[in-house]
Amino acid sequence: MNPSPIIAGTMKWGVWGANFNTNQFARAIEAALAAGVTTFDHADIYGGYTTESEFGAGFEASGLEREAVQFISKCGIKYPSEGSALAVKHYDYSESHIRQAVENSLRNLRTAYIDV
Repeated sequence: MNPSPIIAGTMKWGVWGANFNTNQFARAIEAALAAGVTTFDHADIYGGYTTESEFGAGFEASGLEREAVQFISKCGIKYPSEGSALAVKHYDYSESHIRQAVENSLRNLRTAYIDV
C-alpha cells in the first residue's frame, strides 16, 4: 500500500458532521483525489455505524477506480446507536468481533478489500 501524504478522515462526512448525501460524498471523494489525497480513513462506528455505507455509495457513484484509492478502517469500539441493543460504549477486540466488523466494512464500502 502506498498511502497519500495526507489521509482524508471521514468521521465528520456523515451524520456526525456534514451529513453529505450520496452526490456530496462522490464530489468530496473526487475533490480529494484532485488534490492528491487518495487515502480515506474510516471506522465502523462513524455516524452511528452509517458513514461507511454512505461513503461506499458515494464512491460507487463517483465512478472512480478502486485501485486509485486506499481505504483504512478501524474497529473495536462498540458504540450505542439507533437499532443497537448496547447501552454503554465498550471495547471488543475478540476475533469474532473483528471478523464481523471487517465483513461489515467490506459490504458497506462496496469493496472486495480494505487496504489497512
